[in-house]
This record gives sequence, C-alpha cells and structure tokens, in this order.
Amino acid sequence: LIPTLQHWTGTSLTIDISGDICKNVRMDNKLIYEPINPDTVPYDVFSPIDQLEDEDSQNEALEQLAFLLMPEDDTMSDSGKFFRTEGRKILTASLIAFYHQDMDFIPICEKIVGSSWQVLFRSIDNTDYQPAIQYINSFEGASPQNTAGCKQSCDSVLKLFATNEKIRHAIHRPAEGEESFSPSALEEQNIFLVIPDSKLKLYAPLLQLITAQCMEFFSDRSNDAKQTILFCLDEFASLGHMDIIDALRKYRKKHIRIMALTQSTADIDLIYGKTERSAMLNNFKYKVVLNADDTDTQEYFSKLIGFSITQRNSVSKNSKQTTKTKSDSKDWTIEPADLSRLGDDLILLYPGGFKKLEKCFYYK
Repeated sequence: LIPTLQHWTGTSLTIDISGDICKNVRMDNKLIYEPINPDTVPYDVFSPIDQLEDEDSQNEALEQLAFLLMPEDDTMSDSGKFFRTEGRKILTASLIAFYHQDMDFIPICEKIVGSSWQVLFRSIDNTDYQPAIQYINSFEGASPQNTAGCKQSCDSVLKLFATNEKIRHAIHRPAEGEESFSPSALEEQNIFLVIPDSKLKLYAPLLQLITAQCMEFFSDRSNDAKQTILFCLDEFASLGHMDIIDALRKYRKKHIRIMALTQSTADIDLIYGKTERSAMLNNFKYKVVLNADDTDTQEYFSKLIGFSITQRNSVSKNSKQTTKTKSDSKDWTIEPADLSRLGDDLILLYPGGFKKLEKCFYYK
C-alpha cells in the first residue's frame, strides 16, 4: 500500500489502522483525520446535505443518513429486525426535525440519547414539521415497552457520537475559516483516516459512517469524472461488514479504484462468509500475495494460479519383458505450502495469468 500511494497520481482515501501508512507516505494535498488528536480537522457529516437546494432533497438525504447509521442486517432475528426498522423511523424523524432547527449532527445525537422516547416525541411534535412527525405517527397506540425497545435500538448506534468527548470535537460543521473534510474533498485531497488499533472497536460507528458516506459519494459520482480516486482499506477484515461487492462491480466506471489488504481469506470469512468472500475476490481484477500462512488461503490462491502438466516416465519389469510407459501428471504450478515461503518475492494474479515479482520494500 505504501509504495502504491507514493506513486499514485490521483487522489485517495486511506483507512489507516494505527497510522503506519500515513507516516510513511509523502504526497501533496495530504489531509489527516485523527479523532483522538485534539488538533484534528473536523469531519462534517451534514456537508453533503447542506449542499442540496430544496427541503425534499434534504429530507431524502437525511433518511438515507439514517439508513447508513442503522443499515439492514439479514443476520438479525425477526424481533431484532423489527426494533432496527422502527428505531430507524425514530432516528429519521429526529434528524429531519432538528436539522431544520439548525442543529448540527452531534447535538442531535445528544438530544436523542439524552431524552426518553416520550420527551423526544414531544420535541419532534413541537417543531410542527410534518415531514418529521409522520415518521413517529405510527407509534401512536403502540406498546410502550416496544416503543422503548425501538428507541433503545436507535440509542445504541448513536452512543459514541452522543457521549464521547473526542468525537464531539472531531465531528462538526466548520467555523468560518476552519478547515474540515467531507466526501467531496476527495476530488482534490489525499485523506487519511487514522484510527488506533486499540480504539478500532470503540470507534467502529464513526469509521463505518464516514466510509458509508464516502461510498455513497462514489456511487453518485459522474462517469465523466477525470480524477481517479484510490480507496484503500488497510486491515480490511477489521472494518466490519461493508457493501463492498456492489462497489467493486459498479465504481470502476466512476473512476474509483479499491485496494483491500488483509492477513488471510479466513479473516474475511469471519465477517462475510465464504460465499460472499468468493464473490468479492472474483471482482478484484488484480490480486497480490505477499505471504500466506493459513492452509485455506494457500490452497485458494494455488488453485487460482493453476496447474501444470508434466510428463512422467515409468519402467516396469518382469521375467519376460520390460515395459516403458509415459503418463501426464497434473501438478500445482506453485505448491500451496510455497506461498508461506515467498521471502523477497510476491505473486501477482491478473487477467492474463500470474507473475512472480520481486517485492518493493518501501523502507529500503
């Protein structure tokens, strides 16, 4: 990843776990977003929505933001899906109601989490803004216990934003003259999202929100865009579930290139399962193996590299005659176990086949 970024001529978004990538890459227009750093530039969640000109479009974008924060999850039980879906209605109503009261993202999260559902609903009603109120009308007459459960589902995804002081500082609309970043900044800047490995689980909601908004920006990008953006996912399996397959299928024509790095296919399987992982890897046109220690990963890439046919000669004798036979044998082109002993070599798989190349160590 480091040599790739050092030679990249477009712009980039890099999720950098622990900051090792950022420290070793020199490039122009470099912007570092590091929420644990009190001097970090802020991320503006509402920037894409503020740029829209009419309320209907803004409300639609706010509903989409609620989906990004509380996405569908097919692994949930029926009751879990119910609370997630109804909790999303509460979140949508709150975002729409309070956005038009000129509240920023973090204060809205604080208001939601800090209120009981009764107080929150009353505050939404008091705005007299019907596009927001219509989302909570369906709760009238519902079981108070169920409504409380839906509100709790909403609170759980907002807790980090509502209670963490560092995140409060790292997410807000910029003051006049203050530098900030939002997905549209990727047209001109190389952005590094630096998250300490020890804080990865804690800050996962923030990381998922930013990546989801950036992927939405990629999806809406014009096919005629001239700048190519490199989207780099360091420690890919640690980032949780992302809708990466659609991105791999569709974003290439948007001039987006995706680079995912992982220790093994087994790590991906833990998050996505083998079927989804297989579909995902099939959509990466280029695959690089630096080393592979687990047997599943070794066998997967050895199969992709393929087999070679070798001719074997054998001789058998008995008291009457000697028989010579020739047979074709199908052998691994590269033995699976050899992928754990690549040393200074790497294996590049590309649409035309594969090559063994010499590694380029950025620190040498």
